[in-house]
Formats: sequence, C-alpha cells, structure tokens
Amino acid sequence: MLFMIHEHGILLNKWSSEYLSVLNSSESQIVTQALSTLKGETGLDFALSKQLPTGSEADCLIKTPSQTLAVEVKRNIRPAHLGAIIQHIKKLQPIGVLVADYLNPNIAKTLKDNDVQYMDACGNSYLNLPPIYVNISGQKPVMETKQTKNRAFDTSGLKLIYGFLCDETLVNASYREVSEKTGVALGAIGKLLTDLKEAGYLINRNDLKWHGLINRRKLLDRWVEAYPEKLKPKLFVGEFISDNANWWKNIEIERYDAYWSGEVAAAKYTDYLNPQVITVYASEKSGSKLFAAARLRKANHPIENKSNLIKVFRPFWPENDHHNNEYPNYLRKDTVNPILIYADLIASADSRNLETARMLYDSAIAEYIGED
Repeated sequence: MLFMIHEHGILLNKWSSEYLSVLNSSESQIVTQALSTLKGETGLDFALSKQLPTGSEADCLIKTPSQTLAVEVKRNIRPAHLGAIIQHIKKLQPIGVLVADYLNPNIAKTLKDNDVQYMDACGNSYLNLPPIYVNISGQKPVMETKQTKNRAFDTSGLKLIYGFLCDETLVNASYREVSEKTGVALGAIGKLLTDLKEAGYLINRNDLKWHGLINRRKLLDRWVEAYPEKLKPKLFVGEFISDNANWWKNIEIERYDAYWSGEVAAAKYTDYLNPQVITVYASEKSGSKLFAAARLRKANHPIENKSNLIKVFRPFWPENDHHNNEYPNYLRKDTVNPILIYADLIASADSRNLETARMLYDSAIAEYIGED
C-alpha cells in the first residue's frame, strides 16, 4: 500500500447525507464507504456538494480544497466496461472521478494509465489534484455488494433500451408493438419497464400507462457499458479475412441484409478514421451471400495482419428493422444506428476509436438524446 499527501492536515466540512438522496441506496452506500475509507487512510475529509447543476452528467459532486470533482458511481466493474467508463469520465465537467465498490489491480492500473482518477469503498485510490496526490493500492474488498436483481441491463433489457433510445415514441406504444420492434418477448416487457423505472430511467405520470424516458444520457452510457459484456458476445459469428483489404469500399452491403458498424461506419460519418478492423452485422439468411461476394474466409489464429480483420455479428433487432428509419434522412442506411456504432467504438478501448466516438456523439447522437 502506498499513499502520499502533499498537503497535510486539510479538513473539509463534513459531507451531508442529505445530498445522497439524489443517489439510489446502493450508490449512497458506495460513496459513503469510499469517502469514509479515504478519510481513515489519509485524513482527507472531502465534502459532497449539495447542488448538482441542471444537465450535469455526474451522479454527484465532491469538493476538495482546491476544486470540485464530478463523480460517476459504479458497481461490479469488469474489463469490458472500461472503454465506456473511461469515455464517460473524460467528458465529465468539472474533472471526473470514478467512485466504485471495488477496483481490482488490473482495472485500477488501466484507469491510472488513462489518467482516470478513482477511489473505491475498499480504500484503493488514485487522485492527482495538486497539491494533493493519493495513490493507494492493494486493498481487498470489505463491503457487501449483493443487490436486488434488476434485469434492465440483461440481454432482453438491453434490446428494449436500444429500441427506446433509437425511437423514444416506442415507449408509449402497445406491448405488442414494442415486442415486434425490439424482439423482446411480449411477456417480459412489463417487468422490464418496472425494472427501468426502479433503476431511475423511466417514469409514468398520474398512475396512467404512459411512460417517458428520463436521465437519457446516463441511460445511453449504461447501455454502452453493458452491451459488450451482456449482449454482444452472444451475437458473435467469428473473425474473417479477405485478400482484398479494400473490399468494403465498393460493396453495397445493405443488399445482403447487413450493416457496417465500428470503424468503417464511423469513417463514413466522420471522414476521420482509416479503418483497421471491419465490423459487420449480418443476418444468418443473407450473410453467406455477403461472404461469397466479398470472398471472406475464416481467419486462422494467430492473425498476423490485424488491419485486415473482419468481425461479424448477428443483428439483435428484428429482421428489416435496424432502427435507422426514425432518424433524419442524412443518416446512412448502410450502417447500424449511430448509437450502436458509438458503443462498438468505445468497446474497443482504442484511443483512436474513443476520439472518433466523441465526434460521432456530437454530430449524430447528442441531438436525439437531448436534455432531460
């Protein structure tokens, strides 16, 4: 364990549990424990601000002697989450800090290498806030992390949320229409709506069957974080290569009931990337025709030339409905929805792709996620 504090004896006003009412009980427990443990290890008594600016993407704010930090609270972080978390923390205003229940050494190292500041409920911390510097590692889990089961971010919930984010009018549709548009079983929709409401992303007004999304930007971030762990692996077909590295430039992929995502799709929107890894969503029925037309073949491992790699996934939305038709005409029909492109870019955790994801968000997503 190592920690250094460049300014000793600094005590801030005790943070108020009153402010924690904006967090759910699980998040409150994590923040409470993390701040208490930090104080026990270092003597620093950080204060929670009682105000959160309108439109802030933070869960809460923490005051230090010299500045205010925007807090993102997370539980049960896994490696697949890191691209999305790093992306979100980097865009928080003011400086972002991750507060978690527990960060294992590998995850903590990745965060530190990306200059993401953090603290967890076990006492592991990395804070670089001159004149304060804290670097504590090696602490083991000390708090119970059990949580009531909420299926909003399991496989079916992710399909439902994707449909809502692509077309919010679907929130008010009949359960049958929601099922037809998202591919979620009719009998599961009611429970998923309840779970979304309990998670803080859906409301109904006047006890009527009328729902509206709230905290949409945070909901998008949660979806982007959960998708590569919970849903995307189930869609994976395999890795392929082609003798023609530029095959993708001259093929009308939508003719094969297939769509670009990831780097190729982002390049078509931003003209920023030179795609290295090709990501395709192709239906089982038409995918074989695409493979034949593009002369794709199964990649052998290890793959020598990563720049010629094609990753193929099955769509998770119903056939003939890839959720682009609710967007304006200037959005492309040969790609998946920009929300999915954004998620695939972030999941790569590649610095080029993270930068492109920010550009894509600003140009093609932010307007439709909007302000809460």
